[in-house]
Amino acid sequence: MTSVATVAGIYAVLALGLNIHWGETGLLNFGHVAFFAVGAYTTAILTIPSPTATQAYSFGFGLPVVVGIVGGCIAAGLVAVLLGIPTLQLDEEYLAIVSIGLAEILRHVMMNENWLTGGVAGLYGIDRPLRGVIPPEAYDFFYLGLVVLAVGLCYAYSRRLKQSPFGRVLRSIRDDEEASIALGKHTFRYRMQAFVVGGVMAGLAGALWAHYATALTPTAFGANITFLTWVGLIVGGSGNAKGAILGAGLIIAFREATRYLPDLYGLGDIIPTLRLILVGALVIVTIRYRPDGLLPERDISYAEYCKRVEYGGE
Repeated sequence: MTSVATVAGIYAVLALGLNIHWGETGLLNFGHVAFFAVGAYTTAILTIPSPTATQAYSFGFGLPVVVGIVGGCIAAGLVAVLLGIPTLQLDEEYLAIVSIGLAEILRHVMMNENWLTGGVAGLYGIDRPLRGVIPPEAYDFFYLGLVVLAVGLCYAYSRRLKQSPFGRVLRSIRDDEEASIALGKHTFRYRMQAFVVGGVMAGLAGALWAHYATALTPTAFGANITFLTWVGLIVGGSGNAKGAILGAGLIIAFREATRYLPDLYGLGDIIPTLRLILVGALVIVTIRYRPDGLLPERDISYAEYCKRVEYGGE
């Protein structure tokens, strides 16, 4: 149960980053897994020890875990900048296409550049924070607490962003970019900032995943991660940070919990397929009956907005 909650929390951080992109700014990012992978591999390379002669990769700096996590977030943010410069001034369809391409390019780089990523064999022996300090029987709960803390920090930032003038500009760009331009807003700059923030959150999720799994292979960063994150955001409620957390938690908890189902009536071999079918059916039902998600974004008046900012309420 602890492992299911931990993975669900990591995906909640990933969904909060996607919510900044799509829910708040309207950026159609179909390659969110790219930032996730960059964060994971960067923190792994920074924290694993120097390779031996029998290992394929060439770099391992043995730095503290905290340095690795921060480095993963920074690297994901830099990739977001590099991707955003040529695409964020174009229509959203171009961003969708380029983001998919970037994710696939990175996956093939991870598969083929053995000297950097270990190739298809991957990177192993990734350290966990305070592994030798926390008793083994309590470590899973400790790591779950770290993930919950990360979710709380990302949620608090998302909530503050939504209440800020910056967040209001992002939503105006999402709803009517031409009107924002007419009001004198430099929309490219705002979109870039939002894109970087969402990428950093995805990098944080990747770093948490790397130190939880302690091993990385390119097959773990397929398009299904982006798909599940989008499903969680759609089901929970785009534009609502609570909805992103709820949706990601429900989808990932369902996916992980069904891994432990017994082989009833000889159905064990088709459980993965049934799982995907049920997730797809859930998306269809949600779009049909709850198109705004379980926790839809709530429109507020300007007076209520001012009151929230003044008193710090939600």
